[in-house]
Amino acid sequence: MKIALVFICLFILGISASPLRSRESLPILFGTEDFFRSEPGFKPEVNNKPKKEKIPILWGGNSLTQEERLVNGIQMKTFILGGGAYIQHKSIRLMAKEIEIIGEDALVGNLKGQVIVEDSENGMTLYASKGVYNKMEGTVSLENKPFLVQKKDNKRVKIKCDSIVRYLEEAKTNLSGPVVVTSSDFQLFGENAVFLEKENRIDLQGEPFLFSESRYLIGNSLNYFVKEATISLKGDANIYQVSFERGKKSKIEENKSEEPKKIRRISMFSGDALSHLSKGKESVTSMNGNAYLYRETSEFRANDIESRRNNEEIIAIGNVSFIDKESFYKMEGGLLKHDKSKKYSYLTENPKIYFLDKKDLSEKGNLSAVVLERFEDRNEMVSRGNVVVETLSAKAKGEFATYFEKEDRLVLEGNPSLVKDNTQVSSGKIIMFPKEDKVLLSDGLKVIPNAPKK
Repeated sequence: MKIALVFICLFILGISASPLRSRESLPILFGTEDFFRSEPGFKPEVNNKPKKEKIPILWGGNSLTQEERLVNGIQMKTFILGGGAYIQHKSIRLMAKEIEIIGEDALVGNLKGQVIVEDSENGMTLYASKGVYNKMEGTVSLENKPFLVQKKDNKRVKIKCDSIVRYLEEAKTNLSGPVVVTSSDFQLFGENAVFLEKENRIDLQGEPFLFSESRYLIGNSLNYFVKEATISLKGDANIYQVSFERGKKSKIEENKSEEPKKIRRISMFSGDALSHLSKGKESVTSMNGNAYLYRETSEFRANDIESRRNNEEIIAIGNVSFIDKESFYKMEGGLLKHDKSKKYSYLTENPKIYFLDKKDLSEKGNLSAVVLERFEDRNEMVSRGNVVVETLSAKAKGEFATYFEKEDRLVLEGNPSLVKDNTQVSSGKIIMFPKEDKVLLSDGLKVIPNAPKK
């Protein structure tokens, strides 16, 4: 019997000693770290996807009611906060008269009554009577005529609309419905808008327009940069402006000391795209592409027109054309600069003047030169360099000329010469009346023999 027991024990020990059997029949469990250490050379798969930041949510109020509620088929804890109720999303605080919180982590918060969202980092405060906070999407949606106020960099902007969706992490706000943006200088109106606070930019769509004290702007889309007070208007941009100018005295009023009455003028400024930078007296308005400025007394066209200091300084570039309907002339060239305070204009790059009929603005003559200057207070134009004057029946040349607008009198000097009726003459001065096609010669008239025919 003892021999049999010893034999059985040896048999069992033999089986246990077999390496293969021991691994198959005796499983060993390892923790995750021990398992990887026990298998040298084995490289586990590593998940390189960035972990989504967990947002700690704080919430509270002066009163609390807790209950179980079925939400989307799931039984969840619901908390109703009252009296100073709030939800703290990082540095952003959401407050309301009553807040209904779904889930202990505040996955959803229904804000009711006197809703206020404060984002002090971006100087933004939003107001509404109703809102919904969504933690997973990082948004708060506001309804029932909400509005927001931003106070930043000494600028204050207020926006009203039908509904607001605020992306808390991105500092971005989508505004829907009729949108009204109010600043200290003007009001903007549009259908929809996006406010990017980090870029200090408001984008408006749906044929937005702008009102200021004396201006009305409209286009297909508008960008407003709050900090710089810059406006960019794209797509059929138009400006309508009202101004008041001092009228001209009549002969009877000239003997009186009274100031002439101011005349109300309406201007229309259009083009492909417009930008406006307002910095007090240094405001700059630029119209780029097919720029056109219309007034009752004049028309102004160019590829690009830039207005500085509230129309005190104007620069026009490319295919410049200016028609004065009071003095009955037209100017063309490549570059024009106008200083309103000095009442001075400078036109270059193949400049040309067309003398127009008072009745139908038809062309009666023209003048070309290297440079044209206009002195508005004297109603005079001075032309310099290779001056050529053409009327219906004559052609004259000289080095410089002065045109007196009120008298329709042009004085050509600098070795001037004239070709008329197949005869060429020279004189010290040639006086022309372009609109009447008249010529006066003075200071040493001389006929040039064998002159080429006109």
